[in-house]
Amino acid sequence: MKSLRIAAMTAALGFAACTEKKVEPPPAPKPVEKPVPPPQPPPAAEPRAEKECAAPIDPGPTTEVKFGERAAKLSGARLTFADKDADGALTFGVLGPVNEDSGSNMLALKKYLKFFSDEKDDAIIVTGDVGEVAGGISRVLEELASSKLPVFVVIGNRECRAEFTDGFDAAKAKAPNLINLNQVRVVEFPELTLVSLPGHHDPEYINCKTGCQYFKSTVAEVVTAAKEAKTPVALIAHGPPRGKGSLALDFVGAGGNVGDEQITKAITDAKIAFGLFSNIKEAGGRATSDAEGTTLVKEGDASKSLFVNPGPADTTTGWELNDGTTAIGLAAVFRVKDGEGSYKLLRLKPATAAEKAEAKKLDPPSREQKAE
Repeated sequence: MKSLRIAAMTAALGFAACTEKKVEPPPAPKPVEKPVPPPQPPPAAEPRAEKECAAPIDPGPTTEVKFGERAAKLSGARLTFADKDADGALTFGVLGPVNEDSGSNMLALKKYLKFFSDEKDDAIIVTGDVGEVAGGISRVLEELASSKLPVFVVIGNRECRAEFTDGFDAAKAKAPNLINLNQVRVVEFPELTLVSLPGHHDPEYINCKTGCQYFKSTVAEVVTAAKEAKTPVALIAHGPPRGKGSLALDFVGAGGNVGDEQITKAITDAKIAFGLFSNIKEAGGRATSDAEGTTLVKEGDASKSLFVNPGPADTTTGWELNDGTTAIGLAAVFRVKDGEGSYKLLRLKPATAAEKAEAKKLDPPSREQKAE
């Protein structure tokens, strides 16, 4: 009987095990699908200067060129001079705004050229605002090219693109020693490298609707070229860096310091040693040892860093300068020797009666109003 009970219990347990439902684990929750965000628009491209204003600093076919006895190679936007200067000092005549080819200005150019010749200059640099019409720009550049020296010229905030290009090209056809720093952005001498920043940063102060504006991308090209340079760099620009205080090359009295902060930063980032800037006429006729313009450098003193505002070359209007003097035509000589820069100024005196009569003969022909 006992065994029967055990068997019955075993059978009952087995039946219960067979009839019990197997409990399945709950299904895993489906992952929540996040909505796919809409594609983001590509970042806006950094604005670039017009090629006619500031050519990219790209390589190109190499051609041999010659300026008098000085040989060079042109490759894209880069011009390289081979030989060191014979007297050990590289010297440039520097002009600020000429503005127009008036008779008095044409006569002044002759005086500037004599000054440059007396100082044994190796080349001439024009830092913008050559004129407003192609014919006037051409006349100014042809006169400067009569020196037979390399003449480097950059556009300022006064010229229209087409007027500048047409005027330059017309003069270049007669004078191959002219170099357009809108297109040739880097000039390498064994002692010094010139890097150009053509045009102006603020469209409010570009006098022509089709003038030349530069952008952050243009300044970035300057920084790259300066960092790659094998010799000290001189920045050639129309507008000055943003300074601090009344000694700076961008100080305009009640307006304060009006230069471009991008230039100041570029000079610092690329360790640019020298600079030539002329747009702020009243701040002309002086030089500083720093881009912010806190320390003046006297004429003739050598400095490891030097930033020069030659002042207005224009003689048609007297300019009251920040030093209290009146300028009736200014020019400068910038000299680099053994890695140090120095400068010298020429301040024209009021024209004599004889000079006024001579200037009258040099007045330009009547012209149509320039195109905007």
